[in-house]
Amino acid sequence: MRCVTGMTWTFRPAADPAIRAMVMAEFYRHAVDGLPVWKLRALGQGWADGLGGLARAHGVQID
Repeated sequence: MRCVTGMTWTFRPAADPAIRAMVMAEFYRHAVDGLPVWKLRALGQGWADGLGGLARAHGVQID
């Protein structure tokens, strides 16, 4: 990824064959001095029980 200043970052989450679903990053708006700024945060959070586990972790009830 390249930012406005020309710097680059690399994010490599650990390889785990048990992980079936993963949230790699979070892209969100943040206010700095009252002005909106977009930010990107690397997460690398995974769920072995797949999309169902990801949904439940975010408050979605799965039947």
